[in-house]
Amino acid sequence: MADPDAPGKVTSVLRCPETTSEKCPVMEKPPHHPKDEDATSLDSISPPDGGWGWVVVFASFMIHVIADGITYSFGVFLVELITVFDADRGVISFIPSILVGVTLGSGPIASSLTNQFGCRSVTIAGSVLAAAGMALSVTAQSVAVLYLTVGVCTGLGFGLIYLPAIVSVSVYFEKKRAFATGIAVCGSGVGTFIMAP
Repeated sequence: MADPDAPGKVTSVLRCPETTSEKCPVMEKPPHHPKDEDATSLDSISPPDGGWGWVVVFASFMIHVIADGITYSFGVFLVELITVFDADRGVISFIPSILVGVTLGSGPIASSLTNQFGCRSVTIAGSVLAAAGMALSVTAQSVAVLYLTVGVCTGLGFGLIYLPAIVSVSVYFEKKRAFATGIAVCGSGVGTFIMAP
């Protein structure tokens, strides 16, 4: 029989020398860390793939209907705005350009706020900001005011609601994530179709 303590040999039995008076580290249990268990249990929670998730999909769908419907059908108002403000087409066309640019450019801000405050709070703040921008645009006496109200204020509001609308769907779905996200974002086409006439 081979000597298990011989150098270069790997044994399947771990044992401590019997001659030492110190505690054997092999026989001790590893330290218990409740925080590690909590983190592991939270990481292992799987999305429900349905239930309340379908309400979230519908809410995301409606966000896309409203936000993208307004954004992509803004061209309907160009002729009227040119007439009312007696401005050049390029000057008026800059309003929806700012709106789209700020909406899509505010992604890093929206993602940071979503990580810090959650999807619901950021979406509520964004919808209040977008509604305020649209409401203030009614009183605009110049194109520069529309740049600020519709372009910056409403654009930032739409940016704050756009990112959480996508992220929140992916939180509730795993197996059906692609299908659920597809339903949510098809609100863009529906909104553009509804609001253009």
